[in-house]
Amino acid sequence: MKTTSKITLIAVALSILLAGAAVPLSTHAGEEADIAALQEIIETLKQQIAELQVKITAFKQARAEVRQAAQEVKQTLKLTRQLRQGMSSEDVRLLQELLSTDPEIYPEGLVTGYFGPLTHRAVKKFQKAAGFEQVGQVGPKTLAKINKLLKEGAGASGKVPPGFLVSPGVRKKLGFTPKPLPGQELPSGIAKKLEEEPTPDTTPPVITELMATETTTTSTKITWKTDEKADSTVWYDTSTPVVAEDPTPMVNSSDFVLEHEVAIFDLNAGTTYYYIASSTDLAGNTTTSAEDGVTTLSE
Repeated sequence: MKTTSKITLIAVALSILLAGAAVPLSTHAGEEADIAALQEIIETLKQQIAELQVKITAFKQARAEVRQAAQEVKQTLKLTRQLRQGMSSEDVRLLQELLSTDPEIYPEGLVTGYFGPLTHRAVKKFQKAAGFEQVGQVGPKTLAKINKLLKEGAGASGKVPPGFLVSPGVRKKLGFTPKPLPGQELPSGIAKKLEEEPTPDTTPPVITELMATETTTTSTKITWKTDEKADSTVWYDTSTPVVAEDPTPMVNSSDFVLEHEVAIFDLNAGTTYYYIASSTDLAGNTTTSAEDGVTTLSE
């Protein structure tokens, strides 16, 4: 009995020792699994941090490029001379692009490069909003105000005004297409235009069937056709050749049509008048006809 009891006690003691030894072994294995899981998480985080660093670098580079573009816009976009109705130039186009960014001032939004009645009316609205005399032409005060807006609007915020992103005159002056700042939201119409990348229209209208009709002692009507919708301008004089610039008399219509009619009044009876017709399409391409003449009726 005593021997059996001793054996039993030894067995119990061994069992206790083995059980005690098993606990730290199991705990140690669990710690190794936890460490391995943490190391896997750390490696994943490192990969994500590296990817974020690449994105941050790209964002900084894009922001620097946009700021540079905005600075070039600020330095480049500037009206260089006073403007009035009847003029055609890139400055007129840039003026129209600025005015068209505010639909309250220039709801038609036509960018043709020709200073017609619609642009005249828009300039008067702009001058009223600025507190200037509403004369409808761009004089020194209006010129200074517009250039200030061009400078501050394009450069101060670091963001390019949405309207300028699709303005052909702006692209031509800069030699590249300005891009929005990352995160800058654009109106849906402008965003769509940027995605479309349309092929620019560089072909001027073709003038045909130019003639003078319904001539009286003091008036006549000049008519012609174009192969695409365009505006209408007639320059006329009693001397030849007719020059399409001030102070040569002119009449015009800013309506974009295929069949053109321009009436000229207050002419002298029994006098020969020479004239040329000019049309500018929606893309700003201008064509001028050959010179022709008409003699008013004698009294």
